[in-house]
Amino acid sequence: MFEELSHLTRLAIGLLLAIFLPRLMERIRLPGVLGYILAGVILGPCVTGVLTPGGPVLEVWAELGKLLFMFFVGFEIDIDEFKKVRNKAALFGGLTFLFPFAAGYFVGYMLGYSWVASMLIGSIIASHTLLAHPILAKLGLLERESVLIAVGGTIFTDVASMLILAVAVSIFQFGFSWQFLLTELVELAIYVPLVLFGLSKLARRWIVHYGETPEARVCILLVMLAVAAELAQLIQLEGIVGAFLVGLAIKRTLRGKFAVEQLEVLAKALFIPTFFLTTGFLLDFPLLGKTLTTQPQLAIGLLVSLVLGKWLGAFMIGKICNYSKLDVRLIFSITLPQMAATLASAVVGYSTMNAEGERMFDLEFVNGVLVLVVATCVAGPILSKRWGRMIAEEIKQEEAAEKKAEPEPAEAPVPPE
Repeated sequence: MFEELSHLTRLAIGLLLAIFLPRLMERIRLPGVLGYILAGVILGPCVTGVLTPGGPVLEVWAELGKLLFMFFVGFEIDIDEFKKVRNKAALFGGLTFLFPFAAGYFVGYMLGYSWVASMLIGSIIASHTLLAHPILAKLGLLERESVLIAVGGTIFTDVASMLILAVAVSIFQFGFSWQFLLTELVELAIYVPLVLFGLSKLARRWIVHYGETPEARVCILLVMLAVAAELAQLIQLEGIVGAFLVGLAIKRTLRGKFAVEQLEVLAKALFIPTFFLTTGFLLDFPLLGKTLTTQPQLAIGLLVSLVLGKWLGAFMIGKICNYSKLDVRLIFSITLPQMAATLASAVVGYSTMNAEGERMFDLEFVNGVLVLVVATCVAGPILSKRWGRMIAEEIKQEEAAEKKAEPEPAEAPVPPE
């Protein structure tokens, strides 16, 4: 039906849905990001087939959108505020990784996967994607301590997840090697300061000398983003880790948004929506239905271990730091969605074969991960918006109460005539 449509017509249809569906979601009190995912479902192969997954242009746009999304997550972090909570963020990163990792390992082992594959399953659900970031930005909660530690914990979970992925693939293919593990740790110790300090200085120098025009600044930032992502992949990390670090580095070097304003418009208009839209392509209803009916224990086990692990991580940091119940719930909802690192690790695990030609994961596991991705990408932003609004309302009420409590200025005495 849609095979004869020109590329420009397909683009126009996609842009129209990207304009109206997020607004429709917001009108019915759902996060706007779900509109992009719904657009992907409608335009994807399971419904209309207007857009075809796997096209080179669409893949590049989606990959760039994923990197830019993580870049702006890092860039929006207030460095001065983050420094105050970096120890708490590191602690939370460990907690929100450890609990889901242990639960995922147990589920994988009980379902008959090898200890190496079970280790990778644990790391897959231990990472998370910050889908709620635009919602929190609109609510003005990005500088709240609970949000800062949740965002900061992302660095730890994604780096740890990608590191375990590299080690697990190596063990499955060639056996365990201390040399490989030590090499990975040394490369990571070199990579992080290289991006945070080396690339940041280079970006500042280039922008000062060559960034007279907005076009030049956009190109410089895209080059930095691509270099950091490629360097991350060279040491077996996902590119989103590099993109996040570049965002932190640029914010650290260039205070203010003048250098990224044009890039932000371009990213939020085209590339980031494409990233979410292609996520909707993954929703294959017949395949998901088959997985749920033939192996319900796989999808349910992954979902339960994820929810339990992430809730325990949020609960523990709440107890340690004395956060309110709403803050604990918000932290949980922020760390719930699974997308970028989760899908990347699952696909790599499915593609990995040992010397006997056996795959680390079967296709049923990949389908179970897709169920997990869809469920958490829908539930996470909805919960973040609900609990974030409640916190924002509490802040407004506290500010109003403080204003009422302030004594009114005394009237100046009238001088006698």
